[in-house]
Amino acid sequence: MCSTRKGIRVTKYLLAGVTVFCVSWIACVNEWNARSHWNPPQRRYSTMKTIVAYSESKQAEMDRPSPVTCDRLPDYPVIPEINRTWSPHAAEALWQQVEGTPVSLYAAYYDERAPQHYVRVLAIFHGRNLSSLEDLYCQTRILHDGDSVEVVAAKPLEIWWKDWDKSTNDVDTPFLLSCPLTEPLNNRADVSIVTEPCDNPTNGFHIEPKTNNNYQRSFTICVKDMNFQKDISPSLIEWIETNRLLGAEVIDFYIDNVNKNTEATLRRYQSQGLVRLFQVPIKNTAQRSLWQRRRDNLVSYNDCLYRNILETEFIVPLDVDEVLVPKITYNWHGLLKRLPRHGWDPHHHSAILVRNVFFFDFMQHLHNNKSSNNINRVKLYMKRDNVRIDDEVFNQIVDLHSTEKESNKHITGMRREENDCTNNLDVPKLSRNIVSSATISPTGYYSKSFMLTRKVLTAFNHYPLASIGATGFTGWAAPYKEVQLNHYKETCNFTMVPECAQYVKRSRIDRSALHLSRRLARAIANTICK
Repeated sequence: MCSTRKGIRVTKYLLAGVTVFCVSWIACVNEWNARSHWNPPQRRYSTMKTIVAYSESKQAEMDRPSPVTCDRLPDYPVIPEINRTWSPHAAEALWQQVEGTPVSLYAAYYDERAPQHYVRVLAIFHGRNLSSLEDLYCQTRILHDGDSVEVVAAKPLEIWWKDWDKSTNDVDTPFLLSCPLTEPLNNRADVSIVTEPCDNPTNGFHIEPKTNNNYQRSFTICVKDMNFQKDISPSLIEWIETNRLLGAEVIDFYIDNVNKNTEATLRRYQSQGLVRLFQVPIKNTAQRSLWQRRRDNLVSYNDCLYRNILETEFIVPLDVDEVLVPKITYNWHGLLKRLPRHGWDPHHHSAILVRNVFFFDFMQHLHNNKSSNNINRVKLYMKRDNVRIDDEVFNQIVDLHSTEKESNKHITGMRREENDCTNNLDVPKLSRNIVSSATISPTGYYSKSFMLTRKVLTAFNHYPLASIGATGFTGWAAPYKEVQLNHYKETCNFTMVPECAQYVKRSRIDRSALHLSRRLARAIANTICK
């Protein structure tokens, strides 16, 4: 009897131990999983810097549509022929209205990235409150089915975060309409947006499903709304050649207005197949405020995303003064091979975020003056109100005289074949500007990212706003020791960068891009001199 009781007690202790072990193990796994995704800081930051997330839930993405039955067949819409390719004399980009609403439609795309296939429609509405819009419906006509129209409720998703800007309600806000399909599209279809399921449509888009199952490219750069009156062709050539060396296979430019020489440069690269030129969806005017322009830019970025969802693995939104520089490898392909060891997982993450480093022209000027023993104060100005940098800030910038010999070593190491053309070429800015702000922007502040096209639902300048089949932010912060965003600016603009005083307070030598110098000098010479 005693041995039986003793056996029962031992069994109870063993069961209790196993239970505690299992609970502890599950808790540890949950904690590890929670930490495997980068989460934004919980405290509030100022506008345009906080990593935010807003997306439909995975369940909503997987929901099957519930088509509406009509007593009569809606009339066939008049569908305009739309050509978005840019030319300097083309008319402004065509938008179509949803009758009786403040909604304008830009483009429609077929999206088969998830098991539930969709027609996505890129649109804007006038106002701030998307929930105030009346219900919208998608009418999809599958052309090989004869007289049939599939009607489903459209799901709207705002491509903005309300806390970024609360200045006015008189704004145009971008959003995405998702139209779930009962069956995949195998043939050409037409889609229209209406306010009542069986209304006659007043708008329409042709959709041609693509059958490509393999990406044509790894990296496509998206450049928003180019508006340059001055000639930027020399710096543009350097920027394009830099990105080609790093791995960019196509660069999609959205053009508002550019100088003739700049246009000629873009046309030359267009003829090589490296550059594609598109109309800017919304032209810049004096009436459109800074915050409105930021909303407008998102139409360009999301058009670039959806143009490329079947063509390229990553899109990379960049401005022409930004370069994503891998520090250890020579290109982005090599970088991506290294990142999984640090935690990058394309099955769980939708983007690779890269921290920003500012390279201000005035810091290079200061460096040059100090290294030549010219200690006179350089006239340094901020763009806002032409405020001169005061003596206190000037004196806090580190003395770079001791690094002059090393800087010259990298510059003189780029000697090219001697001829009249190459001898007149400037040293590339990427090699010449080696003085950066000592303040490295935290992740989420002015970051740029590699966006995984198969997972991003809506894109923002700096990171995805929403991802397919996920709630919350699914971006991943790349280690600073592996890659950084070199951001080359003339001065620090208080309007764009409120923390200018912090960024100009101290500087440092930054050699991150010098390993590209020789190849870049050769590429620029081959482009200009041959």
